Amino acid sequence: MESEKSRKVRALRERLDHPVVDADGHLIEPQPLFHQYLAKVGGAEMPQRYRRELNDHPTGSRGNRDAGDMRGAWWGIGNNAYDLATVMAPRLLHQRLEEIGIDFAVMYPTLGLALPTIHDDQVRRAACRALNTMNAEICGAYRDRLAPAAAIPMHTPAEAIEELEYSAGMGLKVAMIPPGVARPIPSLHDKYPNAFPNAAYFDNYGLDSFHDYDPVWRKFAELKIAVTSHGGVGLRFLPLGRRSPSNYMFNHIGGHAFQQGELCRSLIFGGVPARFPELAFGFLECGAGWAVDLLHSLEEHWEKRNLEGLSNYDPSLLDRKRLHELLREYGGAEFVDASRASGMSRAYDEGIARHDRDANRDEWALTGVRDEADFARMFGKFYFGCEADDPSVYRALDARVNPKRARLQPIFSSDIGHWDVPDIASVLLESHRLVDKGILSASDYRDFVFTYPVRMHLAANPDFFTNTAVEAAAAKLAA
Repeated sequence: MESEKSRKVRALRERLDHPVVDADGHLIEPQPLFHQYLAKVGGAEMPQRYRRELNDHPTGSRGNRDAGDMRGAWWGIGNNAYDLATVMAPRLLHQRLEEIGIDFAVMYPTLGLALPTIHDDQVRRAACRALNTMNAEICGAYRDRLAPAAAIPMHTPAEAIEELEYSAGMGLKVAMIPPGVARPIPSLHDKYPNAFPNAAYFDNYGLDSFHDYDPVWRKFAELKIAVTSHGGVGLRFLPLGRRSPSNYMFNHIGGHAFQQGELCRSLIFGGVPARFPELAFGFLECGAGWAVDLLHSLEEHWEKRNLEGLSNYDPSLLDRKRLHELLREYGGAEFVDASRASGMSRAYDEGIARHDRDANRDEWALTGVRDEADFARMFGKFYFGCEADDPSVYRALDARVNPKRARLQPIFSSDIGHWDVPDIASVLLESHRLVDKGILSASDYRDFVFTYPVRMHLAANPDFFTNTAVEAAAAKLAA
């Protein structure tokens, strides 16, 4: 007998004139099976090495004030046996998608969020390889509705390229990178090696990176794969910006937005979107509110601090004589004497000497931006993962209040598999609530759950949806 919830989902689907594409659901990896794959790809000793590495350098923490560890996730998945089995067994997920109301789902890993942060190089690479092999094989018969995402380690460009090529060879069309790599701070690490990872440099692959990641971006473009990034909250080797040792909720709220915001700004200021305009970038499970604020901040800062705008602050252009005349007229001689005694003139002279080169002045040089509208055009290549109940979808789509009337591109990200979704069968109904309240239009909703998730992958690979359940709709959209 059909439940009331199932009836509502079916009724909603009958009103929609488009498919629903989930840009970010999650598989839960069966641990015994994963260890079998570890041995398969890394040798019989690799499962033991993996356990030892996680014991010596754990990727997560329960929280420790003395060690500086933040409290990580606990009770992170639901206890509904049917829903849990659904996200562990691709066959059952494939069978239930129609009931859930989803036509096609991109499924990201769960254990795989931590694997690219493993400290030991060999164990990290073997673990990612095992995960990608396992998910490619267990989802192989269900690719018409499921696209498992590969976990790509990014400590070096070489390991990223190798895993990208391997995963593409296994038929994986989606690849996930962590939002950054925690690296020891060189001068501190020499004296206090145990300070890492609590004292770390967050390398986000763009500005000030330890490596040149351009070969990685070229490989993404060559393999026709969108660059998607997914973070994790409470992972010791993935900086978060909040470090409560006792409260996971304190750490989780805003955590994904922080990580993806760091990555996005690093890529922009490092010039990656400018050098690779053919790439699409997906920032996942982070909402879109921070992206709206970032676009506004970029525009405002560029307006004030581009090369032309800097003329308002160039100390060499200060009329010091006029300044002293005004201070004497309106403050008295003591104001002039005070300004001289305080070293104001010396400070200006030092400022001139410190930034006397164009390379020092133009902090936008790598971005490729020549006018404010360039930022809005750049954001046209960015997509922002929003969960079903995320009100920031409206902020992204409301072009009236965004810089240059830009309409940002939020993508429906169910997050099924994790504690954020206690009831898988309700996720579609939740995604439609902003429409039910009159906040989003039917056209807005179509863009959220279909147009933008499809467009992100079509931008990278026009054949992404070939032989899938949404092939015809995707082809029509592309046309």
